[in-house]
Amino acid sequence: MKMRYQTITMVLLLALVPGLAMADNALMEALGGKAAQKAMQDLGFEKGDANVLALTDAGHAIVDGQTSQAAIKGITNESGNSIGDGNLFRPLRAHWKPLWFYFFDKSTGEAVYLEANSKALSKSLDEFLDLPDDQVFSKISKANVDIEYLQNHTDEGNVTFNDKAFNGNEFGLVAMSNVWARGASYDFLQATAFHDHLCPGVTSGLHIAEFVEEKLPITNSSESYKVISCPNWCKEDLFQMRWDATPGKSGMFVMALTDAEKKAVPNVAGIYIRWNDTAKEGDALVLAYNFSAVDLPKWTGPSWGSKIYQDIALMPYENNPEVFITVLKEFKVDAAKLANLQNAGMHPLKVAGVM
Repeated sequence: MKMRYQTITMVLLLALVPGLAMADNALMEALGGKAAQKAMQDLGFEKGDANVLALTDAGHAIVDGQTSQAAIKGITNESGNSIGDGNLFRPLRAHWKPLWFYFFDKSTGEAVYLEANSKALSKSLDEFLDLPDDQVFSKISKANVDIEYLQNHTDEGNVTFNDKAFNGNEFGLVAMSNVWARGASYDFLQATAFHDHLCPGVTSGLHIAEFVEEKLPITNSSESYKVISCPNWCKEDLFQMRWDATPGKSGMFVMALTDAEKKAVPNVAGIYIRWNDTAKEGDALVLAYNFSAVDLPKWTGPSWGSKIYQDIALMPYENNPEVFITVLKEFKVDAAKLANLQNAGMHPLKVAGVM
């Protein structure tokens, strides 16, 4: 009887917990729907408008122990934005960061930012649905963020950036909006979201990846790319997304360089290896990346626009990465050489013979 009682109790608990999860999910879904409805009202667009981009940290943020992935469903149901259509992305944020929603209309350049009020999420679903927008969201901001508009209206840009209209997310959201509006590829924007913002460093990673894939293409399932990152900058996050070259799976090893070491090998951008795990051998490239190789258009306004403007100026070079890249050395790698490149206490640039 005791065993039977315990079994029944466990079944009841398992039945109750999914019910609680369903209630939480319904509230989060309603929150995402309310965010989309408010954006549609303020920006004047209808469901399925291909000119509209949605960004959110829903799915990353956890509010009072409640996960937020269901809010994404609410966004899609109301606005039509979806991951599959390439107009909904989730910039990475730590789970304790505020839950927010952002919508951008490339036809007007206008954007709306909404930050969830955690107090509203403690309500019942019926109570929540009856709340006005100013109680559902602790912050609602609207601004024109098109970079060409801001170039001619820097006073408005000063308000957006200096007054933190998007609660400190201004640079990342505005940069992603502008490159999305100008046709950036889905895989690049996905890597940008993983990095949590777009900057020229991530774009340099795209250029390097395109260059390596051309020079050392993957030809069979035994091959993969390994990155000896020295020095590291924002480019490494793109390799993790594009190549699955993560430190945890021994696809990436990171080493900082001193200023003297950087001067000894100007513009060095790391060592990139096509490794065959069956043959236990590979081919390596030591690359340099020169951001100044091309005289890009210059931003003449306030500092907040400089990197965003550079992000856009770098976009046309995705299919011409060799403009910025120099091969410092090519060499073969066996298991012993790979171990020396990766092992602590060894300097990979010295092992490679370029320092």
